[in-house]
Amino acid sequence: MKKILGLSAAVVMGLTSTAALASKARILALGEEVEDHYFIEDSRSIFTNASYINNYADTMMLEWGGTGATSGGTLDQDSDPKAMGGFLKRSGNFVYGVYLGNESNVSSFLRILASPTGTYLATADNQLDLFIGSELASGIKWGANLVYTDDKKETTGATHSTDKAMAVRLGAQADAWEGYVNVSLASESEKKNLTVPSKFDGKLGLQVGGSYKLKDYKVYASYKQFDWDQIGGNQSAGVKSEGGFSRYFLGAGKVHKINSTDTVTVKAVYNVLNVEMKYASGDKSELTRRALPLVATYEAQATSWLMLRGSVSHNLMGTAESKRLSKVVNGTYSNGAAVVDTLKGLALSSYNGSMTDGETSIGSSTAINAGASLLFGNLTIDGFVGTTAASRATATQSKQGVLALDNLMTRVGMTYKF
Repeated sequence: MKKILGLSAAVVMGLTSTAALASKARILALGEEVEDHYFIEDSRSIFTNASYINNYADTMMLEWGGTGATSGGTLDQDSDPKAMGGFLKRSGNFVYGVYLGNESNVSSFLRILASPTGTYLATADNQLDLFIGSELASGIKWGANLVYTDDKKETTGATHSTDKAMAVRLGAQADAWEGYVNVSLASESEKKNLTVPSKFDGKLGLQVGGSYKLKDYKVYASYKQFDWDQIGGNQSAGVKSEGGFSRYFLGAGKVHKINSTDTVTVKAVYNVLNVEMKYASGDKSELTRRALPLVATYEAQATSWLMLRGSVSHNLMGTAESKRLSKVVNGTYSNGAAVVDTLKGLALSSYNGSMTDGETSIGSSTAINAGASLLFGNLTIDGFVGTTAASRATATQSKQGVLALDNLMTRVGMTYKF
């Protein structure tokens, strides 16, 4: 689908757990990416492999936040998360579900890159996910997910804006293996009545992947590709450009159960990202990122009502190579040009892109994250513990890495097993 750059009572942890009813807060605290997590099983795994709905039947899931993005100015961030939620329900041998608002940051980034500077194409909004799945007599679980969104704004005398998308996710799993194929069938965003009318027109997108478990070990791989055409944007009116994205992951990890509730995991994953823009003039902008992070996590049930978790990650190797990215940002090219468009710069810098050509090592790659879950019978509330670059107190603004009280639980999710 539009995920392309790219730029899911007591909690019992582990690869074979079916009780890890959690959220983005848990995924982030365990050092995973929200839109590309393949090692830790979680209720948000349904957005990668739809067959996981069988593992989380009779569950309601909510993510606290503000309204969804309607223009490129709002992205799902730790300091400003987007609201979303849904439910999964078992009926006989089938599981069905509905989820609302699971828009993709990666999709938003690509549409921002295809926009005129300062006037952004509509990003995904009002997204609807419909799920259906079941378990066969052989023990194989299957699931299917239809993704759909269609919005427009045609105010008289103002900029006309439309956005629509459709995708299908198919997945299956057994005790030792899983596999999935996710296909983007349509992804389009257009703005008219502009000095430079602009359009993002996605071509067929594909994600394939799977994993295999052997006792406490898990190996996994995933590959996604998406191409698109764009008209206008940072080029002249009517001028067509082409964009392409690919990303793959090869990973392996081990789970060590301390006891029935406490778990240690260690994983390493090699991932490569490539995004490029081809212009009518023959110029090409490109970003290639390679990284091999090592991630260690620990989850423990501190009391009957409290689960704590944390992770540390560090790149064993990491490089990013940038070529002519200033042309993507401001439509012109000069090596080392300043970032003119803040959101476009954010989209590129989130994957270590630079306005200066060349290959560099990814710096400051060590990261520590933490989180907690409050357990109230069948109700679980998850929080991601954030830090701030400075204390909120005026007199101590120079302090770095401060754990501020208003940053406790910077992301909040809730699951309820009914």
